[in-house]
This record gives sequence, C-alpha cells and structure tokens, in this order.
Amino acid sequence: MINLIKVEHTEDYKIKLYFSNNSFGIYDFSYLLKANTVLTKPLEEKNYFKQFFIDFGALCWKNGLELSAESLHLKLKQEGNLHFHQDVA
Repeated sequence: MINLIKVEHTEDYKIKLYFSNNSFGIYDFSYLLKANTVLTKPLEEKNYFKQFFIDFGALCWKNGLELSAESLHLKLKQEGNLHFHQDVA
C-alpha cells in the first residue's frame, strides 16, 4: 500500500507529492475545479486550496474531499511525472 508522507504547495493548483515508496511528483489539481461539485467548488479559492493535509496517507481538505495516495501515484505514473529518489552510496 502506498501512502503520502509529505505534501508541498508549489504554485497555483500544483502540489508536490511524496510517497512512502520513495517516489514523488508534482500534480496539477486544476482539473478538480472543472468538476464544479459541492466538494470541489471551495478549491477555487486559492487560500482554501492550500489548506490540504494528509490523513491516513491520503490527500484531504477540511470539507471532506479526500484523494487516495494510490490513485494519485497511478495518475503521476501514467503522465510520466513520477520520479524516484536515488539512494546515495
């Protein structure tokens, strides 16, 4: 099971995601705004968007929106935006 271990806002609606398997990537969450649902509408406010946090390894916002680490990991991999830290010898 892959979990998020660290998250950092980079710019606009992009977050750098660090996973428990030593991988990372920057993901653009602006696609969420197009959904225009009760859970995604608050994200339009950039200050609200930046209030994300990790809960049980998932990316969350205080309104109940939760994105699993595994789905985010898969999306980054499919886009070719997933990278792995190299161990230093």
